[in-house]
Amino acid sequence: MMFSQIKYEIKGITSSITYENDNIKDCRVNKLNVLQTNYGNFTPRFSHPNERNKDTKALSFYESGNIKSIALEERTKIETPIGTIKAELITFYENGSIDSLFPSNGQISFGWSMEDETNLTEKYDFQFPFGAFTARIIGVRFYESGQLSSLILWPGEIVEIATPIGTIPIRIGFKLYENGLLASVEPAHPTIINTPIGNVTAFDYTALGADADFNSIQFNENGNLSCVYTNSDFVIKNINTGKRENIFQHLRLDMLSDNFLKVPTVVQFEKDTVIFDNKENTPSYKISEYEFLILYDGKFEDNACSPSDCSECIGC
Repeated sequence: MMFSQIKYEIKGITSSITYENDNIKDCRVNKLNVLQTNYGNFTPRFSHPNERNKDTKALSFYESGNIKSIALEERTKIETPIGTIKAELITFYENGSIDSLFPSNGQISFGWSMEDETNLTEKYDFQFPFGAFTARIIGVRFYESGQLSSLILWPGEIVEIATPIGTIPIRIGFKLYENGLLASVEPAHPTIINTPIGNVTAFDYTALGADADFNSIQFNENGNLSCVYTNSDFVIKNINTGKRENIFQHLRLDMLSDNFLKVPTVVQFEKDTVIFDNKENTPSYKISEYEFLILYDGKFEDNACSPSDCSECIGC
């Protein structure tokens, strides 16, 4: 679907930012506006902020004048290729196709808890070739063609889906290719998977729960394993020379706790080659010429969250 070139007359603008061509980039409003689109008529948020709803822009636009996002006044039903979803925030591609939908756009604060927000969030039934499940979601993203790009699960939601390497419980969500095949998943807990270099425990405890586009287990379009994130160190031995090399996880400073955290190593597979990326260097090895000792480090599990605190959740 595409918008025709509609020039919207926005009423009640209280603040705005403009492009160099004087077109509005984003704005807040305090009056009722009804915007007509090919997906229905939408009312941007115009009421005053409260303990749940933050003071945020109601509308944003591309420099061309086409709508980029709408924060809705009320949760609104929208028909999508994967069913009807109620949204409080919609983003669009510049051609007018829906980019993403978010059922919840509330703000967690002193007066509004995660539990409060969860109680307002509905569960949806989903049917995919790789599995059927019922779950709360943070949002969904689409390709410009309308095909599902990724689905982001609500914090604490875990579902099982069938992947090219077996059925796996996942958290955070999954990413699809435009043809509907799985591109990546985020395992719900450390999961041992068979790879071209041996059994690797896939997991990323640093994964951001608000985005399902970059996950710990990735597949190419042929359904073959292409990448794994792992909290492991590696000892690599050249079969011909006996020379050994070590690859260790990289450390970074946690800005919240001032502690050092181990960043999972990214292991990529390309034909007979394996590439390691530990944020310091990216050595590659011909798999047929090396032996790999994989040393899984589960110490990060000591930082698992409590049932009442999801700030450091690793999907326990």
